[in-house]
Amino acid sequence: MKSHLDEWRVALSGKFIPAILIAPLLVAALFGYMFRNSQINEAPIAVVDEDNSSYSRSFIDKVNATQYMDVTGVFNEAVAPETLMANEKYMAVIYLPRGMEELRLQGKSINVGLLIDNSMPSAVGNIRTGMQELITIENTSLSVGKLKVMGLGDEAAMGMAAPFSLQQRLLFNPTSDFIGFMVIGFVNVVALGITAIAAASIVPRLRVEGTLGEALRAPIALWSRVVPYAVVSCISLLLAFGLLKQLGGLRFVGSALAFIVPLLLYTLTVSLMGMVVGWTAADPSKVALRTYAIVYPSFMLSGVQVAPIIFPAPIQAISHMMPLTWLFKFIRGMGYRGGRLTYYVQEMGVFVAMIGILSLLVGLLTLRETRKAKLRANLSEAAA
Repeated sequence: MKSHLDEWRVALSGKFIPAILIAPLLVAALFGYMFRNSQINEAPIAVVDEDNSSYSRSFIDKVNATQYMDVTGVFNEAVAPETLMANEKYMAVIYLPRGMEELRLQGKSINVGLLIDNSMPSAVGNIRTGMQELITIENTSLSVGKLKVMGLGDEAAMGMAAPFSLQQRLLFNPTSDFIGFMVIGFVNVVALGITAIAAASIVPRLRVEGTLGEALRAPIALWSRVVPYAVVSCISLLLAFGLLKQLGGLRFVGSALAFIVPLLLYTLTVSLMGMVVGWTAADPSKVALRTYAIVYPSFMLSGVQVAPIIFPAPIQAISHMMPLTWLFKFIRGMGYRGGRLTYYVQEMGVFVAMIGILSLLVGLLTLRETRKAKLRANLSEAAA
């Protein structure tokens, strides 16, 4: 109990509390504000209308009416796309061919050109979606009109022109919200790094203070020194998630109270992992570089940027060793999908298994450190 209280005193009096509480909140506030618009709407578009007919102008109006595009420039003569997109004034250029209205009346194919500046791929996906939707609707309406002229009724004409109808919905993150995957990923990586560094400094700090030998006599008390960092980190992440929900509109429909269970298991796992990684460091100043072995793989492999399923099988196996990978499963499952805690017994079992393995490693390191201390004491006695 004394060692546990001592670690709380160190945690509360050092830089850990301001760092773990302020840094994730600052990241959540900054990125939550930056990415509050979950998708790019009204992207600036140029249209080269070589036909300049009533139908081409009507088509331009339909393009402008979509939520994804804003026609900010119309040109009636051919202009090179490199010229129009040189200074990023336009993100795409639509080319309407000469004779467009005449081809429509004759029932012939109309080739509409869409040239997209793909130097920023994440910014232009909705442009393609908007144009595909518009072309599909235009084709269907033109086909139905021709069939109705031939004497078919509305339902029969629609059935022949478009026999298949697809009704689709995007679930859990319908607007591809950056808050829900990229921003919350950054927040967790920042908190992970701070927690891992703080926990990795425990044993080196005791070694420098000369109290490690005393701490080794009570392995359970030494193990419990990670609890303050796990608890405070858990509180910090809950506050950050709440801020993202209020400021950035983070979708979190699960029970916040139930979510504390996996979140605390996660922070305890990270704290124990930090203790193991920093155990052999000579002093606390040496542990930061060691924690990169936790932070960088977590950032790359846990699903912050891309889904782990995209990786080859061996890399996926490594990603499953990262605690952050499993936390994201809880965030998506309980937070976004509203799943109950009982749905995720298997995932919680993974955290429990990780805690067990890391606790075993702490025990083995404790035994090794004790033997080294005894060996040094025996050598000192022999020398005396």
